[in-house]
Amino acid sequence: MKQKRKKVLWIDSDPVYLERQKRTLSNKELDCHLYSFSNMGDAFDFIEKQILEKNRKLHYIILDEKSIGKTLLPNSLEKFKGLNNFLQKPEIIVLASNNNHHLRNRIMQYPFVSAFLMKPVPSGYIEFLITGQVV
Repeated sequence: MKQKRKKVLWIDSDPVYLERQKRTLSNKELDCHLYSFSNMGDAFDFIEKQILEKNRKLHYIILDEKSIGKTLLPNSLEKFKGLNNFLQKPEIIVLASNNNHHLRNRIMQYPFVSAFLMKPVPSGYIEFLITGQVV
């Protein structure tokens, strides 16, 4: 039985990195659909208008802490915590540019955050987390 297409929302301020991931995840073999945003405000607008109002599901949300800001990341996660039941409990993966143990420990206390990864993430690793397939 074929798995349902994975829906991934990715927020990252690096357009080159985002485009590369979009090409990889849109590969027919992976059967993923990527919604990409460069800022949190646009992503929350999309979630409200395209996901919640239309009762759609997101499987994964990938957040780049640099595009949100270290101080705003916990606030954003609190907002996701409030929406989590309505979003049908997607897994959240946080990407960080530097190894901040305090931030990592704080973020990993949220039960819906499944990973805190350091950039650059090895090629194919995120795809593996999402699909279980090696790219």
